Amino acid sequence: MMVNFLKILVAVLSGIVLAFSFAPFDEAWVVWGWMWLLLPLLWTVSGKRRSLKGFGLAWLAGMGFWVINLKWLGTVTWPGALALSAYLSAYFGFFGAFAAGSINPWRMKYERVKTIRDRAKQSFRSLGSAALLAGFWCGLEWVRGWLMTGFGWNGLGVTFAKNLILAQNAEYVGVIGLSFLPVFLSAVAVQTARRFYQQFRANEVKVLHWDFATALLLIMLSFTWGTIRLSSVTNEPKIEGRVLMVQQDIPQFADKILWEPSKIVEGFEELTAEGIEEVFRESAEAAQETESEEEIVEIRMPDLVIWPEACLPAYLHEQENGSMVGGPKVESVFEYIHSLGDFTFVLGMSEVRGETAVDPEVDVYNSLIMDDGNGGRQSYQKNHLVILGEFIPDLPFLHDLYLQTTGVEFGKGLSRGTTFEPLEVDIGGQPVGVIPSVCFEDTVPRLSRKFVRHGPQVLVNVTNDGWFQESEGSLQHFRNALFRSIELRRPTVRCANRGVTGVVTSAGSLVDPYSKKMRHLVNESGSYFHRGYLLATVYIPSEGEITLYAAFGDWFAVSGLIAGFLWVVASFFSKNSKIEKREG
Repeated sequence: MMVNFLKILVAVLSGIVLAFSFAPFDEAWVVWGWMWLLLPLLWTVSGKRRSLKGFGLAWLAGMGFWVINLKWLGTVTWPGALALSAYLSAYFGFFGAFAAGSINPWRMKYERVKTIRDRAKQSFRSLGSAALLAGFWCGLEWVRGWLMTGFGWNGLGVTFAKNLILAQNAEYVGVIGLSFLPVFLSAVAVQTARRFYQQFRANEVKVLHWDFATALLLIMLSFTWGTIRLSSVTNEPKIEGRVLMVQQDIPQFADKILWEPSKIVEGFEELTAEGIEEVFRESAEAAQETESEEEIVEIRMPDLVIWPEACLPAYLHEQENGSMVGGPKVESVFEYIHSLGDFTFVLGMSEVRGETAVDPEVDVYNSLIMDDGNGGRQSYQKNHLVILGEFIPDLPFLHDLYLQTTGVEFGKGLSRGTTFEPLEVDIGGQPVGVIPSVCFEDTVPRLSRKFVRHGPQVLVNVTNDGWFQESEGSLQHFRNALFRSIELRRPTVRCANRGVTGVVTSAGSLVDPYSKKMRHLVNESGSYFHRGYLLATVYIPSEGEITLYAAFGDWFAVSGLIAGFLWVVASFFSKNSKIEKREG
């Protein structure tokens, strides 16, 4: 009884340890060691139903992780946060079932190593089981990212957001593929530690273990190649663009309206005007610093002025001819913003298709709007809707759950966009493609890659994040999102209502590669929860080549899932064959 209790305790502890790899703790190094607690538990499972026992232990580890990792969701709904944690923990459970029931190297008897061939065989077996485990983990993360609309939040690879050298390999295997490294190294290390102990007891300790050396070599090669790519990506020819992003830091509640709509609009207009004034101040200061009176200092207006998601409490109505028109108040906002200068105005707001006066069930979209000030408007309708946030499946109990947890009824919900064509904007006199995303879509790599085309492109995201108050949810959101820039080798311009507003390079960094300044909006204490504006430069690769990930997506994770499935099938038939032989 005590042994079982200790196993449960260690399983939960392993998940808690993993949670410290992510914001707000940011002890990213822990991702390399948390599985040293879990794997011995899974590999010492004995008796019947090993897979079921492994599932249970790993599910407990998942609960230890997700309850802490998703505690920010409790600012909206604690029952929802716990239910989501229980569901996501099932993926840990499937990994545990696989490790305990199908790929358990500890069930093999220890054999003395007499020749080099024996040592090679032993190491190959260790590396093979570790690769299968790590690949299967990646496959499960991939399934988690699309099943039931998907929630690919905080895979193990996201911890590399603070280790940009290793993160560069995401352009080949995606952020999900990066999860292979810590699982693979942990699996090899645990096997090596056990073998070292067995050798010690048998008085034949070997200093060199080829499998562990191979695992370390893989990490070193990944690190070396990441260093090379980080340098080469930074030095690629680029188009310089200038952006002005406005953030009001408005908290959100499902059942409360804290700010008057007119005050919200006035606030955005005031901050935008202040940002444009800074442009003229910078130009005046630059003119004073010039040594020659004949030298002309160009006033470089922003190419893009960006407001966040749902910033205007109104909507644009799509006409029969495809044009988008707003009411008098909405149009006056566009007119005022464009009176400040010549740029493209980007913002998130609602878009309606259909006659609202005739049909109350019209299609309403959460859209990203681009207005060039010369009568040209483009829109992108959000494709990946948030379950229980923007739509609810037609299940009565889910509507009841929403009412009980938020205090308000859920209406018709938003409609889903269907286009994957990039938008287009003029930056520095050159046409640049825009890969749009709204809110959590920037955490969905399979969606962003659908917009990739050859040539210069920039990712533009407008998000809210005000629902999660001043929690780590906003920072976790940003850490997940920055990998789109690495996977696709396109920079990201990100404007939040409340959270992380900033510019990310195609190498995944907030640091301007030339001025070395951080390009994010923070207050004096370093908090992202700040009212203000950010004027920054974005560097867009002029070639805009197609990365391996952009071309083939999560091929690596899918391969790992298939390999794991085939191993389970092969193990099943092998087991049945042995039973038949014994009975024969």
